Amino acid sequence: FKCISQTVSVGCDAFGKMLLWVLCCSAGVVIARHPRDRPNLIMLFVDDLGYGDTGFTGHPTVSTPNIDRLAFGGKVLTTWYSGCAVCSGSRAALMTGRQFARVGVPGVYGPTVSAGLPINETTLAEQLKKANYSTAIMGKWHLGQRQRYLPGSRGFDYYLGVPYSDDMGEARATSCNNSEGIDARHGNRDAWLQHMYEEAGFVDTTVEESGDPAGSFLPLVYQEFNETQVLEQPLDFTHLADKYNDFVGEFVDKHSDRPFLLYMPFSHVHTTASNQPEKQYAGCQWANTSRRGKFGDALSEADWMIGNLMHKIREAGIEENTLIVFTGDNGPWMAQGLSGGSHGLLTGRYSGYWNTGKGSTWEGGIREAAFAYWKGQIEPSSRSAEVVSSLDVFPTFSALAGVSLPSGVVYDGRDMSDVLFQQNGKSKHDFLFHYGACASRKKTPATCRHGPWKAHWCTGPGLGGCSNCSTIYYPDDEPLLFNVEIDPSESTPVQTDQSTEAAAAMRRIVSALVTEKATFVHQANVPLPDGPGEGPGLYGVCCDRTKNCECNGKPSQPEVKLIGIGSKLPDDRYHEVADALFPASSEQPALAI
Repeated sequence: FKCISQTVSVGCDAFGKMLLWVLCCSAGVVIARHPRDRPNLIMLFVDDLGYGDTGFTGHPTVSTPNIDRLAFGGKVLTTWYSGCAVCSGSRAALMTGRQFARVGVPGVYGPTVSAGLPINETTLAEQLKKANYSTAIMGKWHLGQRQRYLPGSRGFDYYLGVPYSDDMGEARATSCNNSEGIDARHGNRDAWLQHMYEEAGFVDTTVEESGDPAGSFLPLVYQEFNETQVLEQPLDFTHLADKYNDFVGEFVDKHSDRPFLLYMPFSHVHTTASNQPEKQYAGCQWANTSRRGKFGDALSEADWMIGNLMHKIREAGIEENTLIVFTGDNGPWMAQGLSGGSHGLLTGRYSGYWNTGKGSTWEGGIREAAFAYWKGQIEPSSRSAEVVSSLDVFPTFSALAGVSLPSGVVYDGRDMSDVLFQQNGKSKHDFLFHYGACASRKKTPATCRHGPWKAHWCTGPGLGGCSNCSTIYYPDDEPLLFNVEIDPSESTPVQTDQSTEAAAAMRRIVSALVTEKATFVHQANVPLPDGPGEGPGLYGVCCDRTKNCECNGKPSQPEVKLIGIGSKLPDDRYHEVADALFPASSEQPALAI
């Protein structure tokens, strides 16, 4: 039994309350906090997952039973928008509740970049620390890999993961049948196809670094209260999910008696460098098991981790105290073919080309499969078509934790509690703008969602482009307009001269754009000064620079015991070391600040 210290509302003095708590614990009675009293908050964020990739959104052959069970046991959110059409921007939006363009983050950061999410921005983890939450992150961070930008410096007590995308360096894969396995090759620093992001305007070339050997191999990083270890480099994809699974399970086991934030931005199902077959991966338990192919194997493995998480939540008796939100960071990378996922019916049919996923602001690039689950609080088997966004996570989780939003800060996200908890709850987004993609270089909105209407001030193909497709710009006062409630595939533009309702909506959208452009402020993304061991060509995560960041060591094993997770008082320890300087060891010069 776990005894959770809570104030007992009975007519007795403080000593009596304490005595009652002691007696309850002695008798094995659990005094649990009310479900709405600082609930546990879990954010499941799958990398490059398309709207059409899950079972609950209708894919015919994928196997996601645990994801689907949660979706149908809670509320499916059919109109969830990402904060950006590519990786870093979408994570910045989720972590801050602010447009990625507003906080100064480009669409994507490379693996040896000198910049990161500006430190004046309050992250979701830092916000929840104000309510004494324990905080952990598993997976892909992608908001800067220098020590001062990593999760341990941004409010997270614990981190295990790859600091950026699966293709930003090569990894190895242990064989499942005693064959040779897959080695990582040195020098393949263009594995992440940087030129595609540059052509689309998603990269700030002034902060990107080249020539750093750290960019050759993917690292597996562990942090505990901002003390950092590189556990593997190059990491082993065969056992990555096992390590993630153990990390998450251990965190829940040791923090189930207090409120926690668990952020799970999966490394799955983003494509890898070309040394992995079909640019996908899964452990031995899931390899070659899906009718969907290797992409399906990877998604099944992510689903397995979610199933194990739920087992831990129920085993700990905290299911009724835990909100779980699921979505993806952006649409599928269509240029990667069968390895890149599916946007389902969100085809952007009017475009006339196929590449309308990741990197575009057609629905397929920014609209995500999503749901929210909370036993006893969210009605099972319910649905909502109200507009919500990754931007809304920060204000919503803040409200549930009882923490006010920082004053003097413009937030683009809105508290979506009404949508989650009320049968017919309404969105608080009157106008939801999207930046980037075809509008990256203009630094103005590309689209706006207003009720059922979606306006485009430009349209263009997704990341990697396509033959015979081009970017088209529309006047501020005459955007391309769709009714995406009726026409989610964006096949037929609405003619405002034939609909008074559409004409009125157009006028409201155009007026909102004028206000948005007049008031929107772009923050500069200035890298922090170099710390010890840092400098041009020395910003990447590196296990040992004398070995050119290649520290395979012994073959990877499924279970790696992490250093004492949960062994310290989270809040005291966090505040003690969050801004402390950690000298680099001889094997970690690149991780010093």
